[in-house]
Amino acid sequence: MARVLIVDDEPSIRQALRGILERQGYEVLEAATARAALARLEDPVPPEAALVDLRLPDEEGTAVLEAVKRRGLNTAVVMISGHGSIPAAVAAVRAGAFDFLEKPLDRERVLITLRNASRQVALARQATEFLEGGLLTRSPLMQNLLAEAGRLAVSNAPVLITGETGSGKEVLARWMHARSPFAAGPFVAVNCAALPEALAESELFGHVKGAFTGADTVRKGKFQTADGGTLFLDEVGDLGAAVQAKLLRVLEEGSVEPVGSDRSVPVRVRVIAATHRDLKAKVHDGSFREDLRFRIGGLPLEVPPLRRHPEDIPLLAARFMSEARARQGWVTADPPQDLLKALAKYRWPGNVRELRWAVERAVLLAGPDLPAVRHLPSEVGSPTAGPAPGGLGEARAGAEAQAISQALERNGGNVSLAAKALDLSRSRLYEKMEELGLDPKGFR
Repeated sequence: MARVLIVDDEPSIRQALRGILERQGYEVLEAATARAALARLEDPVPPEAALVDLRLPDEEGTAVLEAVKRRGLNTAVVMISGHGSIPAAVAAVRAGAFDFLEKPLDRERVLITLRNASRQVALARQATEFLEGGLLTRSPLMQNLLAEAGRLAVSNAPVLITGETGSGKEVLARWMHARSPFAAGPFVAVNCAALPEALAESELFGHVKGAFTGADTVRKGKFQTADGGTLFLDEVGDLGAAVQAKLLRVLEEGSVEPVGSDRSVPVRVRVIAATHRDLKAKVHDGSFREDLRFRIGGLPLEVPPLRRHPEDIPLLAARFMSEARARQGWVTADPPQDLLKALAKYRWPGNVRELRWAVERAVLLAGPDLPAVRHLPSEVGSPTAGPAPGGLGEARAGAEAQAISQALERNGGNVSLAAKALDLSRSRLYEKMEELGLDPKGFR
């Protein structure tokens, strides 16, 4: 259902337009001043169209048009003008307004203009929303990332994708695979953090029969499974030293040597690695090979956290809600505005993955009805969920940062000992340090 904002200081005009539009199925918003209209444009999902009177009590209606253009909103602005202001309305069209309508307004002309405007906006939004391999965005920041990733996709050189947990590194890797010379081959994903060190070599490079106790058959590794396609090495920074050395050799020679074999098997594989860790810091503390970092990190890409492209939150939430409702056999619907506003206020430390979980949870708790703010997790729906200074979230983060700093100080900067004292895994402590803005460099 398209949303239309009516901006006019005459109540009778707003009322007449509301009646016409609501009978056609439009959702109608109203504003009597330019200032009120600008507030309406702050909604997480802006209206598809705005009917704006050229003469408003506080300032010219063109201020609304200028705000739409300045903020990069996909909202079609239709100016409403009296006979004496037609030249100004024409100038507004030249400045980017979709059209202008002369008073007194003609019902059919209004409806035709809005239909055309809504169609144009829908096409424009589709042109700036990517839903390929699961990647959905209208953010200029993300679109710049996609433009760079698209240029790198056509190469066969390794790519290193960095970014916070849950930010969409694997989604971007799949997006690149679909645009690469390896698109016809398989996409094989490996979570390196979940590989037991004793079995990592066998998992990646394969083994021959009798290579070790329990090796009863020949087994292909992930490199051979991905032959002709893309191998995605997630959390590559968690690989052990022995596997790192062998991985470097595979990247340089284009062949794998299965465990227990003295023969190399050629493979044609595009490697995309990913990590949420600082590999430079890991090189510094001796847990990652510098030559391997140079080999896999020559073409780096960084996926920004969701808090840096919040304009995607309504888009992603609507997609996740539609998918969750469809799985339950319920009619799809757009998220309510109050729900979207609550989602937009939260900082999403778990990024897109956390957003998906929160929306799916709300859908399940609401049942066939539309979810409300009360169905969101407490930390998301809370009035203090936003980044306001002095909020509970900030106080909690401050306490956690202090506890981690004290544990590191008591243990001489040793991360393993500090993690044990805090009852955390070493990897989780590194994650916490990054979330809280504590520089992990210099700790061991």
